Amino acid sequence: MAFVGFGWSQYLVSLSSAEGDLQSLLLQLALLAAAFLVPVAAVIVAIVQAVIVHGRARRAKGRFTATERATIDAREASDRGRRAAVDLRALLPARRLPAEIGVWDVVPGPGEVIFPDTRADYFRYYGRDVSYTRTSRFYAGRPAFVAAGLFANAVSNTVNASVAHAQAQAQWRDRQQVRLLVSNQRLVCQVSGGRWLSFHYSAMTAVYPEVDSWTLVTQFDSAEPLMLLGVDVPAAAVLTVRMTHGEDALGRHPGLMSLEGFTGSGRQVIRNDD
Repeated sequence: MAFVGFGWSQYLVSLSSAEGDLQSLLLQLALLAAAFLVPVAAVIVAIVQAVIVHGRARRAKGRFTATERATIDAREASDRGRRAAVDLRALLPARRLPAEIGVWDVVPGPGEVIFPDTRADYFRYYGRDVSYTRTSRFYAGRPAFVAAGLFANAVSNTVNASVAHAQAQAQWRDRQQVRLLVSNQRLVCQVSGGRWLSFHYSAMTAVYPEVDSWTLVTQFDSAEPLMLLGVDVPAAAVLTVRMTHGEDALGRHPGLMSLEGFTGSGRQVIRNDD
């Protein structure tokens, strides 16, 4: 095809030279290009449409790629987690409790009952002391060599100091997936090494439920802030708000408002109170 196109172009050039008609040459070259490009574009469009139609037919039969299946599973898990939070938010004002579960790993306190037994990503917020080594080298030789060596040494020390400063800043650390128990008295996390850490509602000084981002952040007087993240965290956030702020907060807390009218897959129902 390239050979034929080249032959046509040479023919048109010679024809134009003979007639001195540059405008005619350009027009014919444009027509020649269109003759090649239009069929190619049509083939590409046809292939793309065929792939789209095939994908729709495959998904209609319940056959999904690994990526599609992972996306569907994540969406369904998110819907289940939010639905559990919605149901719990409706249950608690009616003075009803979710089903109690038996857990033998943790010793309950007097009158303590445990509800959800799930998993979540766990973080703590704190800074730390970081040390670094400041180097000082001796250079001898030509002035240019000494100057270059001193400059490189200064840059190295500056970089090391910047890295150490960044590592020392307060930030969310210790990320790990933990087993999370939610009771009527505390949140209990089983962290790495099998240790159980308790976060009692009575010790919390601030609570930040963000069900839209699947997070719950709590602060304490004598411990680092805690953040939990995961699809089952909204339900834990609802119970935490109930135990720290009271029953009325379930309907008024800004962090829980997005649970209103939830229907699944992130959809919201617009209510008309008129």
